[in-house]
Amino acid sequence: MRLITKIALCVAVMATLVGCFKDEKQGTAMRIAVYSQNVESDPIMKATDIEAYAFWVQKNDNWVVSSWEDALARRISNKDNSSITRNDPDEIGLFDPEAEYQVTLELWSMYTFAVVVDKANRIYAYRQYETPMNLPEVFTQLHLYAWRKSGTANGWNVVNQFPDEPREPLVPTEE
Repeated sequence: MRLITKIALCVAVMATLVGCFKDEKQGTAMRIAVYSQNVESDPIMKATDIEAYAFWVQKNDNWVVSSWEDALARRISNKDNSSITRNDPDEIGLFDPEAEYQVTLELWSMYTFAVVVDKANRIYAYRQYETPMNLPEVFTQLHLYAWRKSGTANGWNVVNQFPDEPREPLVPTEE
């Protein structure tokens, strides 16, 4: 009887240890629904001319997109030392204007610096992102309004260097 008790105890201990050795997988597909609005009277619509890219970075690095020209050139600068720049993204996002979440960035590094550029409205957004473990997909929204000034939203730094630029409504108003 003692032998059966020892075997049962051993099996129970082994069964609890199985969960400790599961594979942890770094990486996720960040799916972003990007919405835009040209003027305040326009309806909020899915953005149509988007580019996205990402750089693998270190946890405590301080990166920034310094200008509209840098956003287009896919260039980021180190906030602590502006002479340090990078302009070869590790990941270029996929854009599908028909999808609900139009932008997909495949993130495989622990820390990522992601950038989304709305070419039609000349706005960009960026953020540092810690990629979760064992989470195959992350869904998020990003709102880029051409008539608003720069600010932050949902962890994104949204930059609009041309908020006072005259813009025409994209949707005709009834008069």
